[in-house]
Amino acid sequence: MKVIAVSNYKGGCAKTTTAVNLAYSLAAEEDKRVLLIDADPQGNASYILWRYNPNADTLRSLYENSRRTIKNLIRRSKYKNLDIVPSMTGLEQVNRESDVRGLDLNALRRQIDSLTDRYDYVVIDCQPTMQFLTISALYAADLVVVPFKAAGFSMNGLELMRDYLEDAAQQRAYSGDLNYACLLTMFNGSRKSLDRITELIEQDAYTIFDTLISFSTVCENAEDKKVRKPLLKHRKNSKVAADYLELTKEILTEMGD
Repeated sequence: MKVIAVSNYKGGCAKTTTAVNLAYSLAAEEDKRVLLIDADPQGNASYILWRYNPNADTLRSLYENSRRTIKNLIRRSKYKNLDIVPSMTGLEQVNRESDVRGLDLNALRRQIDSLTDRYDYVVIDCQPTMQFLTISALYAADLVVVPFKAAGFSMNGLELMRDYLEDAAQQRAYSGDLNYACLLTMFNGSRKSLDRITELIEQDAYTIFDTLISFSTVCENAEDKKVRKPLLKHRKNSKVAADYLELTKEILTEMGD
């Protein structure tokens, strides 16, 4: 079982879109058993998969009741091979109380390890802040996918994100390697964007996926409240759906699968 966290310190970079479509592609196209953990109190991944409920049992239960396990939180999605641990706004309470209660950043990985006979991949959708829930996901991950846009502020945030990743790799209890790579999203094909990507590569500061995710209004349409489907279910022949499928194959190769 491999654990993939999708995280960036900055919002608006297609983080949830990436998490949902990666999880779905692994399940539907690659026939992998996948668990999507919604670790963002906004609950957008849960919403897209029709599992958002203001009374949902979330990761919060793990930190408030020692008898609860992650197995108690798993819900089936509408799609074969794809389950979800849902989220809702009350999950934010974990971040607020983490320091006072001395919550364990390594607890999530221990819970995930209890699922090794049940899933091939766990994908964690993180919130765009570096609070307890997100850092716990970094502690738990084998691979962190860092979506970013080829724009100044988005790229400036990568350096801060890298600091958090390197800190997590050194401090976590899990002994496995923590690999991470940046994913260019919402790519509009402009020369300026290509120049920014080239600049990053030449600096040799980041590993970047070969796959580029195209900008497309199809993404917004797929996540509309009346639709709420992964791209491969909504517009399978779209360029952006093909991009996410290509990303999935690249990640499988990267992880030796």
